[in-house]
Parts: sequence; structure tokens; C-alpha cells
Amino acid sequence: MFDPYRDRSGRALAALLLFALALAVATGAAFAADPSDAAPSPVAYDDVVELGLSSETDALMAGDATLPRVQVFYSQLQYVVGYNGVESFASALAADRTERQFGYPIAAYVETFDSSRPGVTDEGLFAAELAGEWTPASEAVYVVGSAARSPAGETVVPFRDRDAAAAFVDDHGGAVIGWETLRGRSFDTDTAAVVRETAPRRWSEADRRIASAERRSDRPVSVVVGEDAPTIQAAVDDAPPDTTVVVPPGTYEETVAITKSVTVSGGGTGVDNGSQSGATRLRGDGNGSVLTVRAPNVSVTGLRISGTGTQTRDPEAASRPPEAGEAWDTNIRLGYGHGDAGVKAIGASGLFVDDVTIDTEASGLLLREGSDAVVRGLRVDGTEEWQDGFMGIVGMQSRVTVTDSAFVGGRDGVYLHRADGSVVRDSSFAGNRYGTHLMYTGETLIADNAFRNETFGGITVMTRPAGNAIVGNDVRDSGAGIQASGTRTYVGYNTLADNDLGFSTSARGSLYEHNVAANNGLGARATTVVPSSRVVANDFVGNDVHADAGPGALRVWADDDRGNYWEGADVSAELGLAAPGERAYRPTAPVDAALAREPAAILASESPAATLLDRLRGTVPGARTGGILDPAPSPEPHAPERAAAATDPDGGPVYGDWRGRSDNGTAEPDDATAEVAA
Repeated sequence: MFDPYRDRSGRALAALLLFALALAVATGAAFAADPSDAAPSPVAYDDVVELGLSSETDALMAGDATLPRVQVFYSQLQYVVGYNGVESFASALAADRTERQFGYPIAAYVETFDSSRPGVTDEGLFAAELAGEWTPASEAVYVVGSAARSPAGETVVPFRDRDAAAAFVDDHGGAVIGWETLRGRSFDTDTAAVVRETAPRRWSEADRRIASAERRSDRPVSVVVGEDAPTIQAAVDDAPPDTTVVVPPGTYEETVAITKSVTVSGGGTGVDNGSQSGATRLRGDGNGSVLTVRAPNVSVTGLRISGTGTQTRDPEAASRPPEAGEAWDTNIRLGYGHGDAGVKAIGASGLFVDDVTIDTEASGLLLREGSDAVVRGLRVDGTEEWQDGFMGIVGMQSRVTVTDSAFVGGRDGVYLHRADGSVVRDSSFAGNRYGTHLMYTGETLIADNAFRNETFGGITVMTRPAGNAIVGNDVRDSGAGIQASGTRTYVGYNTLADNDLGFSTSARGSLYEHNVAANNGLGARATTVVPSSRVVANDFVGNDVHADAGPGALRVWADDDRGNYWEGADVSAELGLAAPGERAYRPTAPVDAALAREPAAILASESPAATLLDRLRGTVPGARTGGILDPAPSPEPHAPERAAAATDPDGGPVYGDWRGRSDNGTAEPDDATAEVAA
């Protein structure tokens, strides 16, 4: 068997040549099986592999609305593919990659709603009282341009009978078209490319939120602790709403509850100047939360907080099974939202936490029940072992904007649960389980952060949210760089170095571009069974293995003639063989995967057997199996300066210039910046 790590010798070359020849012969034997001519019947939708909008998005429509669905049998794919949204299937047919990866559609069935009493909810979402019936796509008619929408945009509504479609148009507008016309139509729906374009606006929105929080925080002084009141709690009780309580430097051993819109302003944390004597320290007694906020528009600034309790969650709430009508994650929300924290906010929208340091064995800042907050200059020092502590920030059904903050130790640096629209930027994370961890949280921006020594991962997105933008981050020395599930995710301009895994392509219908994966054990992993994302213009440098793929169809990682840079993929040009970028590259194939490590593989890659296999794979039914193919590998790195900086062991974080993109979807020359995060 071929071992890419053995000594470079003639025996290695012989093994490579024999392997390529054997693989070509074995693959050729599989070509004898032809696909069946009989059109298959529809299957239960639970048995398909879903694409399009996520089922979580469908669930969030709360049963009052639905998405027309499609199920498709492809000629060279063993799975039945389900599309949530007819427009998703129409877009897939228009994409060149679909036929290359899956083959042609043998049969396609759409869900028709003739007898389902279809309509539109008050929010404009498509609704049907009964489940639809499966109809061959070519025999159905479609209503386009109606008032019916989905969370991603326009919804196409299929009918079996033209009269039923016309009746829907009479009630909700639009036009009735046939299958062939539908196939040539484009739709106004959100995609990962749209998320890419909106990412800079999310950054600007964060600026606006911060500026607004600063203005709210600037209130006239009404009470000074030590002069007008003996304790912080007494001062807060005495202060009129919309005024400031000043807390001079010193140590205050108490817990505080804020139930009115005031600013509590300390003299600083002493972190910047290293002065403990100049800090305003609020120290609890080791039981419960230290500062609890139960009012809107509260500001807490310039405090160093310690003495929290050690309860990380309410064990009774965490173990209670969901009641009828509750979501499965109710126990998580109740459990995670009821532990101890340095600052706990309950129904406290408009909270501003600025220049605050929290030493905690539980959580730092806990937000729940709509406690939308702006957080700037927060430092949370958690436990050395992540199992012993909890979250730096918990955002439970509360949107959070985090900037210029630091999270050291503990379970997760920032944990967000159903906190859509959050922003985490310009911050540092070290020694956590996960740096930033999202659950059921979409439309977020995670940008320009530095992650170090995260046990399981720097950025992890679980469940299936939509529309997240993960850009410009630097993750190193961690279990994984970025692992993001969901749909319509944009992962761009990140630097992922010295991790066990650089990034995984777990999100569907997503875009991974201009990332640098350097010196990782594994650069990237393709994890979805049915590929639906674009992976293009990334640089893979110095990884033990550039990429691998789990079970599923062939993944094509390129856009037309624009592929990725794979260090070693084009070294054959130096020997006068293939011209740079001329030969497709398969990082999951034994011969190609060894190009960067085994010079003998260069000749094997150009052998007649390998060349024959290149021509056959992806064009003959038996050869279109799992793995990754880049048909247009780049001969040079897309971001050479950033790639070089990523491999510098003495360098600081490297942030890609994701806001300097050009209008055509590519990038301007990528000048690396190597700035140590504050």
C-alpha cells in the first residue's frame, strides 16, 4: 500500500505508478453498470437529503406557514435530494456544478397544493392547511411573483391544475408559468453571496449601536458613593432615572440589583495601567450573581467584578423536559440562562457594559429575555480548566454586540442561543472550549477576532441557522478553526493556522473563499453528504493533508476557471510536464494528496494511467464518487503575503481585508496585516 511518508525512493515511485494503474482498471470495471431507465417513484420526504432553506427555518415558521418542496433523483447520486423551496431547485439546475457533481435529474417531483387551501399569513409567508401532493415537475404549473414569501425571499407555489393556480393568482397576485419557463427564470432570494455583500453593513450597524449606547450612557451625575450614599446599592436606590451613580476607586463588598435606567460608573478596572489601587472593585460573597440588571437602558462602566457563585446553570431547569408546545431546546435555555454571573441581565434591553473586568468561576455576562446589549472593553477571566467554569458571555434570546473584548479560560468565550443579528468583532479568545459558539443564531457577524488554544474550536456554529458571516478571523493552535453549520453562510478571509483542522464545509448553500489554511493537520474537510456550497480562491499551505471528504458525491471546489491554491499541486510544471493550473487537482486522491510531500508523486500524477483516470472521472457513471476535485487549481497563492504571515511562528494575528473586496466578487490584492489583538 502507498505510504506518502516513506523515504523518497524508486520503490515509492513504482508503488505510485502501480496504484494509479490499478485504480484506473478498478474504476473501469465499475463502468459496466448503467443507470436504470425506469423513473423512480417519490419517497417520504423524511428520507431525502435536504438542501435549500434549513428545516430549522421551516420550524421557526411555527406551523402557520410552509415551504413548497421538491425531491429529485439524480443519475449519478445514490441519495434522493430534497429542496426546501422550488426556487432552490431551479437555481441548482442553472448551476454548472450540479450536473458535474450529481449527473442529470432522472426524476423530479414537486409538492402541489391544489386541494390544500393555500394562502398567505399576515407576515406574508406562504401557508397551506394540508400537506401537498407529489407531482412530476414537468407536469406542474407554477405561480411566480405572488405575495407569498419565505424567510429567504420569493416563493414559487406549484399546482397540478392550471385553474387552481389561477385561483391563487386571483387572491394573491402573480402569474402562472410552465416548467420550461420556470427553469429559465431567476429569483430574488438571499444567497451566501448576498450575505457577503451585507457583512460590511453589519459592521456599520455595530458602530451605530455602540455610538447609541455611548450617548445613552452619558447622563448627569446624581449620587456619588461614599459622599451621598454609603454603598453602591443605596446609591442606585437613591438615584433618579436617567442619571449617573459615580463609584470612586476602592473595594465594595456587596451585591447590587439595578431596577431603573441609570449609569453606574466606576473609576476603572486597573487593567490598562496595571494598578490595582486605582481600580473600582465590586466583590460578591461567592453566592449567586454579583450585579443583576432588571431595567432597560442601564450602563455599567469602569468596574472590576469578582466573587460570583459557582453555579453554572439551574440543574432543575436544565433537566426539565420540554412541555407541550415548547421547543426541544427549552431546557437548554432555562438551564444556561439561570446560572451565576458577574453581571446578569433579565429583560434589560439596551444594556451597555463598557470597560468591565470579571473574574468568575461561572459566567461573566449573562443576558436573557431580550436583554439586547452592547459590550465594549469587557475582559472575562474564567477557570483554567473549561469543565470547571462556564461562559464569558451568554446571550440567551438576546442580541449582543461585542467589540474590543477579551475572554480567557472557561467553557465558551461567547455563547449565543437564538440571538439573531449579533456581532462579535475585534476581540481575543484564549484557552476556552469554544471561542465563539452559536446555537440557532443567524444573521450574525463574527469578524476580525483572534482565537488561541481553543480546545475544540475557535468558531463553532451548531444547529441550522442561516445568513451568518464569519470573516477576517485568525484561529491558531486549536482543535478546529471554523466549523459552521446552517445555510447561506459566508466564510471568507479567515486565517487558520496550526490547528488540528482548518475549516469544515458543514454549512449548505454557502460560500468559502479567500481563507488561508496553513500548517494544520488537515486543511479542510468536506462534510455534507450532498455538496451545495462553493469553495474557491482559498490557499492551502503547509498542511499535513490539504483536504479530505466524508461519504457523498464528488465535491467540485472551483468557480469556472477560478480554483484554490494547493501547495504542491502544480510542481509538475517545474519538470516540464503539465503547465501551471492545467491539470485538475484532487486533494483526496492518494497520488495528488502526496504532491507536496513526495516528489515521486509528480511523475505518477502524469502517468498514462492517471491521465486516463482524469478524463474518465466525473464523466462516466461509475467514476463520479466521493472526494474533492479542483478543476482549475491556482498556480500561485491568492493572498501570498497573508499565507506567508500565517506560517511565521513569531508573527501576530493576520486579518484579511474582507472589507476591501472589489465589486466583482473577487478580492483586491490582499495585503496582510499582522497586528497583535488587544
